[in-house]
Amino acid sequence: MSDENDSAAADNDMAEWANAAGPQLGQGDIDDLFGGSEAAAPEAPRRGLEALFGGAVRYERLPMLDIVVDRLARLLTSSVRKFTADNAEVVIDRTRPVRVGAFLDSVTLPAMIGVIHIEEWDGYCLATLDSRLIGSIVDILLGGRRNAVQPIEGRPYTPIERTFVEKLVSVVTQDLSKAFEAVCPATFRLERFEITPGYALITKPTAAAVTFRAEIAMEGRGGNIDFLLPYSAIEPVRDLLSQDVMGRKQGGDTIWRHHLAEELPRATVELRAVIESRTMFFSELAAWQPGSVVPLDRRQEEPVEVFCEDLLICRAHMAAKSGRVVLQVDERIVEQDWPSSRAVEKTAEDRTRLIA
Repeated sequence: MSDENDSAAADNDMAEWANAAGPQLGQGDIDDLFGGSEAAAPEAPRRGLEALFGGAVRYERLPMLDIVVDRLARLLTSSVRKFTADNAEVVIDRTRPVRVGAFLDSVTLPAMIGVIHIEEWDGYCLATLDSRLIGSIVDILLGGRRNAVQPIEGRPYTPIERTFVEKLVSVVTQDLSKAFEAVCPATFRLERFEITPGYALITKPTAAAVTFRAEIAMEGRGGNIDFLLPYSAIEPVRDLLSQDVMGRKQGGDTIWRHHLAEELPRATVELRAVIESRTMFFSELAAWQPGSVVPLDRRQEEPVEVFCEDLLICRAHMAAKSGRVVLQVDERIVEQDWPSSRAVEKTAEDRTRLIA
């Protein structure tokens, strides 16, 4: 009995001490006490211009890129519905500027980062799929439509999950290629997957880029795909992406082009039939007098070149009929698609032409 009384008294003393000490410590508090968790190093203070502009990203307005993103949302909605055989809705946020390093630091793990190569532009972009989307796609494709989505935490992705995600990203890359057709032909091709953000670094961390998020919803499930396009990757088409109007054409509107095409055939032009061209000294030309004879090296059966301004039109033979000199066309020089073909360049030297 004495032992039981001593034990009860000791328990009461420990309870009174715990109440006097305050609330109990959690695991995080214990880690802080013993140094078990690594605390983030304090950021060095910024001064001067670095404090003002150090973290800023210069944003360049790209109206055509916003149109491409809207088109991508419509394409993804149709493609995801076909891929999952289920009702799906895709909504894409507007583009915003970001640093490549900041984007990779914001990736929530576990995730799969697709490194995509843009062949025509010789650049790379990223497509990051979060764990919710991966679990939803795998669950739907395996028939578990009514089961709760199992979280993917603390384990690597299985080969089956990687295969399904690779097929989904292949569909996404095809839609990216179609979305950019309005601007410039581009082929997006999946090169590899990374699960560590540091291994998905496609350019220097301080490089500027644009990012946008595609939110995919499928019967209460779904997830996000975060896209990253570095400015260095879209540099070949930056001028096209800066256009204000989609499909802007060079050369005016369609009505004016049709009117010009109808009127040009009825326009009058001046033609010159050049029998011979030669270079002469000015002293010889100044010595000409009325009645002077200039010998020609061209024979009568040789063709005569016909010019419109300085453009060679055709070659013809000269003949006489009813007291008039006529030309019979033997060879046409101007192509059917003229004036898109290149005109004949002017010669640099001064020439004297004898015109019939």
